[in-house]
Amino acid sequence: MENTTQNPKPRTQAQIEASRRNGAKSRGPVTDDGKAISARNAQRHQIFAQITTISGEAREDYVRLSSELYETWCPTDEHERILVDTMATCIWRRMRVLAMESVAFDVQLEKAGVPAPAGIFETFNAFNSLAQESRAFQLLHQYESRYLRAYERASRALLSYRKSKTQEELPEPTPEPTPELDQAPTPESEIQNPKNEPKAAATQPLNRRERRLQKWQKAHPKAPNH
Repeated sequence: MENTTQNPKPRTQAQIEASRRNGAKSRGPVTDDGKAISARNAQRHQIFAQITTISGEAREDYVRLSSELYETWCPTDEHERILVDTMATCIWRRMRVLAMESVAFDVQLEKAGVPAPAGIFETFNAFNSLAQESRAFQLLHQYESRYLRAYERASRALLSYRKSKTQEELPEPTPEPTPELDQAPTPESEIQNPKNEPKAAATQPLNRRERRLQKWQKAHPKAPNH
């Protein structure tokens, strides 16, 4: 990120070499669909660069930042692309706040007549003066924390959204067959009476008078019953 008043720290040689190696490995999209998606993403980065960067900031740096985030997160739908765009914007604005904070220190040291480079003691005095006298310094710190939290929320939301999509795409588990319960043993009475017909009433023993009457009726079958 470039600034007319204060440039961020330049990239180290190791970072430059790592970017070159990664770029050499990547051959870009091969299929027609991949090329079309890459072209749409590049156009999207340009649009966001126009509305996010301000005077003195290099739009190509913002495009490069967005492209690297897209390569890292590989968004697959519009919701994921919005979250990655939000992350890129938060990173860029946080870098802007850090650059403005650095400028604020330089201005305060210059007002105090401290020649560059300033020592830690002079830097602390400048920080103390800014914290007590300037509301802008406190606002810069608040904005930096806000952008950092917004980036973290966007990254968590992206991970949560992907997890929910993965769970929705998983096939539903096939219900296991219910094991048949062992049937209780059939009582012996039901085996002898499979049709479950009503049982005959138990015969009561005859008393003495009934036995004598039954014996007389057998001996005189043609006699009328009394």
